Amino acid sequence: MKSDIALHNEASLDISEETHALLRRLIRGEQVTGSEPGLAELTALGLAVHNPHDDRWSSADLWHAEQTALAAERAGIAHHLQRMRRLSELHREMRNIEPPSGNGIEFLDRIELVNAAIVQATNSATSRICTAHPQDRKVDTLRKALVADVAVLQRGVGYRTLYPDTARTRPGEKEWATAASGHGAEIRTLATDFERMILVDNKVAVIADHRGEPNREVAFKVTHPGMLAFFHHVYEQQWERAEPWMGGRFRRREQATLTTSRSRRILNKLREGRALKQIASELGVSLRTVNTDLNKLYEAVGVDTLFALGVWWGSEAAAKERRLD
Repeated sequence: MKSDIALHNEASLDISEETHALLRRLIRGEQVTGSEPGLAELTALGLAVHNPHDDRWSSADLWHAEQTALAAERAGIAHHLQRMRRLSELHREMRNIEPPSGNGIEFLDRIELVNAAIVQATNSATSRICTAHPQDRKVDTLRKALVADVAVLQRGVGYRTLYPDTARTRPGEKEWATAASGHGAEIRTLATDFERMILVDNKVAVIADHRGEPNREVAFKVTHPGMLAFFHHVYEQQWERAEPWMGGRFRRREQATLTTSRSRRILNKLREGRALKQIASELGVSLRTVNTDLNKLYEAVGVDTLFALGVWWGSEAAAKERRLD
């Protein structure tokens, strides 16, 4: 048998004119039979009652019927709110269950485990560490992190960090960026939202938990090769959109110039928005020649993307080169 709540909820509140007319008859005290059209609707809404002693139907006490109906609605709301709370608890419990080992993904359900995983990964880094911090970092946290970060840089490990544009005005991030860039770290900032993550070589990633409300106390440690490749791809997209802040890979060379007359023309045309094929045609050389000149520039400047080369060409570091022609 269905509950009173379920039965009440099934009763339509949009009653027909015929049912309205029947209710008016009952209120006036007219005698009606149980076969009257609309009587079932009124009964379901608690607006009509049956007296079995004389087999008569009459209108219910309207104030009492209203209070009874509202009480049923409130009970229904409370019932569903309780189910919603329990559903949230159930799903939260399920998320905290650690996935089976061996699949390359480990859930870290405490901040102590998250920090331990980061320390272990960075201590074993041999090539490059890429980090992204979209939220404010406390000054004390940054100062403690700087000691470990500088130690990593002194081992010859590359270090890239992304911050939001607002970090440029915060003393803590400015202090960290100045010190870290002095040891070779590259720091950029983004005006748009980006993902929080730490990538160590091509071996480990520590990724924020995006299920439900953001939670900085938990994370995932990822070692699955396919997932690592994806996270590096996401990071590179974020990095390419970011603006250089401090540090960088612009190498200082003792030689007089890093560019040739032709490579400077190529760089200027790139700044004007020309495509490589169009540049080759305008200069009267092959596309292969343009790419060869660009590869020499990559090596000379110490960058590995066209975007980074463009940033260097527009920077103060290349000011003398731009004035050569």
